[in-house]
Amino acid sequence: MLDRLPTSPGVYRFLDERGKVIYIGKAKSIRARVRSYFRGSDDGRLFFPFIVRKTHGLDFFVTDNEKEALLLENNLIKKDHPRYNINLRDDKTYLSLKVTKDESFPRVVVVRRVKKDGGKYFGPYASASAVRSTLKMVRKTFPLRTCSNANFRNRSRPCLQYQIHRCGAPCVGLQSEEEYDRIVDEMILFLRGRNTAVLDRLRKRMELEASGLHFEAAARIRDQIRDLNKTIERQRVSRADLMDRDVFGFARDGDLTLFQAVFIREGKINASRNFRFRSQLPTNEIMNSLLGQYYTPEREVPKEILCPVAPQDRSMLEEILTERRGNRVRILIPQRGEKRSLVELATKNAQVVVEQGEAKDQAADELLRSLRERLGLRSIPQRIECFDISHIQGAYTVGGMVSFQRAEPHKSGYRKFRIRTVEGPDDFASLREVITRRYKRAIEQGELPDLVVIDGGKGQLSSSLAALTELGLEEMDIVALAKARTRGGRTTPERVYKPGRAMPIVLPQDSGEVYLLARIRDEAHRFAISYHRTLRRKETLRAK
Repeated sequence: MLDRLPTSPGVYRFLDERGKVIYIGKAKSIRARVRSYFRGSDDGRLFFPFIVRKTHGLDFFVTDNEKEALLLENNLIKKDHPRYNINLRDDKTYLSLKVTKDESFPRVVVVRRVKKDGGKYFGPYASASAVRSTLKMVRKTFPLRTCSNANFRNRSRPCLQYQIHRCGAPCVGLQSEEEYDRIVDEMILFLRGRNTAVLDRLRKRMELEASGLHFEAAARIRDQIRDLNKTIERQRVSRADLMDRDVFGFARDGDLTLFQAVFIREGKINASRNFRFRSQLPTNEIMNSLLGQYYTPEREVPKEILCPVAPQDRSMLEEILTERRGNRVRILIPQRGEKRSLVELATKNAQVVVEQGEAKDQAADELLRSLRERLGLRSIPQRIECFDISHIQGAYTVGGMVSFQRAEPHKSGYRKFRIRTVEGPDDFASLREVITRRYKRAIEQGELPDLVVIDGGKGQLSSSLAALTELGLEEMDIVALAKARTRGGRTTPERVYKPGRAMPIVLPQDSGEVYLLARIRDEAHRFAISYHRTLRRKETLRAK
């Protein structure tokens, strides 16, 4: 089979016994590269033997050149999430601002995902407060609409935003599309960090309005300039050349590599972000994957990218990013001077984050080991899944499952279930259905947790255990957590029920173990209620 592979450039994918993609690579010659995996000697990478052992099939895509292969490799990694690749996931905890350029009168909105929808994205911002502060500044300085498209189309008179000079009321024809687009362009310049260009444009407009004796309009522009200057004064100047650049530094600890990215616009530090990877790959390969996957067509590309090491495909990446930006982009590895200082600054911050993370990881390990001992579990519960049922008198019954990895929420592992087979308020039967559906699929995918937590008491535990037994998972660790309650002036503690044990386990109520279990249970409760409310709201609107 290997002899029939093409000698052309392209991308190859290794598949496991279930047909799931486990590794994606690019090559100048697909045949030569794939054959190198099966010659009996590895290529130095620690996961090499695992790839060979677990590969049961492969497919490939031929491209015209290596540059196309690099682009295709990054796209397929994002699509398939192979286990043994460096996979830059879109972390939902990071927020961005999106300018809806696909609309005739664009808005600026907060989003969690960057999509190929024609919009312009700015960020990411590491905290919600940073987004709110920026959005507040933008809406105060640049009078654009904030209403939904439905409200915009159906308005017959200006809203309050027009009265307080926060919108020009294009919805009722009081502002032309040309004038509106000019404000949008100025806002985009500001979000890109082009403060000098924005101020120059505003000053010219103010002078024009004043010379035309439009003093009220000139005063509003003067206020815009004042607000912008206050914002600019609060920003830290990092260089005097006003060039846009992204700076990367990294720190490694075992198989953990953490990159710190510092985004500089017009010579000012605009934002920063961390990227974590678990891999034994060389740093230059991880750097290569990070740049290739991060700079999507939707993201703004700076003139310079400063790196601590040269990415593996440096010249091809420069060519790709230059095409996207429209003018030359350089990937530099500075050895001295102020640019080197910036890389060292990013590296120092990465090292601090890694050191803080080490302490946090140690605390998590100790907590999970203690939880195993106190509850008598078969293994350390690195992965915990928790279930809750939500309904109102049996109506719109749903189930929610949350996933925690190493004592922290793992949002991509959350699952929603709409109850299909149960009528009326029967939590036990609903739990049985949800557990069966979840772990029937988990068995197929080979992704079982170390511990299952149920929100409830003995009844909920019994019905959940029955479902696991039917699936042949009776050996899986499962517990139920009953809430602390106050009755008649007496407070019962948080209680943990285990199969085969008549009395509950009562852990010290101020212990980290109780706090962790309660946190997981409360998150499952919140998640299930949120889904229930969303479903009920949709059904109510549909009924109207």
